[in-house]
Amino acid sequence: MKRLTVKVDDDTGESLAKKQLQSKANSLLNAEKVDIKTLKGFVQLLKNTPDNMPAGEVMNTLEVIFKNLLKRKAIAGTERQGLKIQELYEETWLLLIEHLLVDSESSVAVKVCMQLIKVEAKYPIAPNKGWPTHRIRGMLGTLINCDATPTAALANYGKYCKNLDVLEITLKQLKSLVPGEDFKDSPIKAMNLLSILNLLDMGKSVLSTADYHVESAKRQTFNFELNRKRLNDLWVTIMAKGNEVDEKLHRQILVVLLERVINHLNDPIQLTDFLMDSLHQFDGPIALLALQGIFTLMQKQNITYPDVYEKLYNMLYPRMFHNKYKARLFYLADIFLTSTHLPENLVAAFVKRLARLALQSPTEDAVIMIQFVCNLLLRHTGLQKLIRASHAADELSDPYNPTETDPVKSEAMNSSLWEITLLQKHVVPEVANAARFINSSLPVMEFDLAPLLDRKECNIFDDELQSKAKQFALNYERPTNLALPKNQFVTKYWDLI
Repeated sequence: MKRLTVKVDDDTGESLAKKQLQSKANSLLNAEKVDIKTLKGFVQLLKNTPDNMPAGEVMNTLEVIFKNLLKRKAIAGTERQGLKIQELYEETWLLLIEHLLVDSESSVAVKVCMQLIKVEAKYPIAPNKGWPTHRIRGMLGTLINCDATPTAALANYGKYCKNLDVLEITLKQLKSLVPGEDFKDSPIKAMNLLSILNLLDMGKSVLSTADYHVESAKRQTFNFELNRKRLNDLWVTIMAKGNEVDEKLHRQILVVLLERVINHLNDPIQLTDFLMDSLHQFDGPIALLALQGIFTLMQKQNITYPDVYEKLYNMLYPRMFHNKYKARLFYLADIFLTSTHLPENLVAAFVKRLARLALQSPTEDAVIMIQFVCNLLLRHTGLQKLIRASHAADELSDPYNPTETDPVKSEAMNSSLWEITLLQKHVVPEVANAARFINSSLPVMEFDLAPLLDRKECNIFDDELQSKAKQFALNYERPTNLALPKNQFVTKYWDLI
């Protein structure tokens, strides 16, 4: 009989307790007959882990033990020995699922669970059994029904959802695991459910490159249409229970809808009321996400929605610079304003709003809005008169009304782009240089805003450090010693110690 060994990795050196654990596991695996008492001791060790023994080490050891027992078919059958081992195996599974919810242990717990599933699928306990779907169901049920969102466990489980068989089984199980009560009465469970659904990416580009967790599952081709139907049925159930939820949950519903669901719905037009209510009843991220959903329907279903541009216009305000979805807002605004058939007085209002915001924005956003303004002037050449207009030289004499909620009534066409001229004096060279586009002929091509959306102020600072200065500051007074001249501001307000 081939001698089996358990090796427990330990970067800091094996403690005595770990060596004893490894020794006992080796003895158990190499014995002709499984010692039930020793095996039970390992399970009890996971139930009551001592301080000098990390739970992850015990879980890894149990993984090796039960994988070997599954391969030997020592768990199968109706003999007393096999039934006792099976009982301990089931108890181990319950303990592993409990450890899913411990952030520091979830990575190992998920890994051990999925590895045991892989081996159990190949060497089933019961005859004619294939993929042990009930194991996944147990894991999902625990993740959904826990009292707090298990962020670490979800992240670790999400790595396995890239496998088509895990994705399909997860999607198949979720509908029956939807909380029985309305989401407003169980917001944490609903959030957990949506977080799991957000792990399931059914994009065709993803499906074409995905792999399988269990080798035998490759024989069954992933049925896209069947799983698409499952996703539709699940989403109908979610929407039926998602009324009157709090803003956090409402936002999560929209995120999952946009990222994972909307492209697979049979009848996305049914979302119209939900998206319009979200757009008009909420501000900030919820309204922005709803706007993205509306744009998707306008693009794919050729539907026109009233007041969309007015709502987009009113989303552009100084507080947006601190919004998590700021980049998404700029992206959507750029797409919505791409058409050259929009009324010029409407686009002029957006030009003025962006120019005015650039005066109040962080550095990285100022560059985006300046280039956005330039793009709009290129798309609508009639608006280039705003560059040449001189009767509105500053904010005091500017006829543009920034407090008007209807962009068409804002008098933007009678204004000028004095804000861009003022930005040419910005302290940050990149902003000042970007604003100088109005001093000469406009560029032939539009600026690509995409690379700027994820740019941060530190990136601008780093670029400035690496740039070569064309002008050099010279001292106009001859230095007589190592100290600065007396009329320098540094020595006027500070003492050199």
